[in-house]
Amino acid sequence: MSVVADPQLVMALRRAFAHYRDVEPRSIPVDHPDVPELAMPDRLAYAIGWILGAAIVGSRFRTSAIDVLPVYHPEHGWDRFLVTRRVTCRLYATEPADSLGTLWLGEEDAPVFTVGQSVRLALGSLLRDDAAEAIRRLLFAVPAPRLRHGEHGQCPHVRAERYPTIYRVTAELIADYPGLIAARELYVDDQPIDGAYHPLYTASGARLTGWTYDYVQYLAGDRIVFLGIDGRLATFEVEPGVWRTEEAPSEDETVLRRYLEDRLGLGEPGRPIVEVVSREPEESRDTPGDEERGQ
Repeated sequence: MSVVADPQLVMALRRAFAHYRDVEPRSIPVDHPDVPELAMPDRLAYAIGWILGAAIVGSRFRTSAIDVLPVYHPEHGWDRFLVTRRVTCRLYATEPADSLGTLWLGEEDAPVFTVGQSVRLALGSLLRDDAAEAIRRLLFAVPAPRLRHGEHGQCPHVRAERYPTIYRVTAELIADYPGLIAARELYVDDQPIDGAYHPLYTASGARLTGWTYDYVQYLAGDRIVFLGIDGRLATFEVEPGVWRTEEAPSEDETVLRRYLEDRLGLGEPGRPIVEVVSREPEESRDTPGDEERGQ
């Protein structure tokens, strides 16, 4: 099988090395141990993880329903990505969340890709020396199982055709803007917090509650944008406490990037974002797959 590294992602990796060269790790503040937004053991590895995730999603999402989800650990922050189809295909809803692999961000020579005890691929040094070869080796190592026969019409890997493009745009934005955080595992509370409902609860007409994997959440300083993985709708704050939902221009990759840059107030690439340090922590909840992830 011939595996070709996406030149666009190779260029994004080079930009990430340049933009994150002097960016220090962030630990969970001792005085605010429950504030999770920014903590991560290796911020460059976080950006690289998104780029490698884009390579996997671009290669595996439509054919094998494989997604790559960034995971927040309560003690370490953003320390891994799960390679999974548990949230993308209804036929695999009970599959262990890490059965197809994990990208570890806090280990030596990170990122390190593992599949159980059988595969361990350290990519940090190789990414610096030959980014294209690192991507090729990763894609060879990631499983590509065939999907079971069954009804897939309502599965995300079928209905979210634009998701690989959205994932790649997200990865490139994170490579270019240190401090931009993106999440894929979101909890939508059905009760108001501080007098206001979750914006996705309101935007969905109270139909969306609990854990959802149907959105990408972008956090840049004090700005938040939610973009559906199908690329149809975006929800963002117009002014404090006032949210708007509108159609997102996701058909064109360049237009979508500019749209997100504008909605998030991103400036010149390579310039750190003014970061949030005092947001109210959310109540701790168990999430799907926590047992498998060891959280």
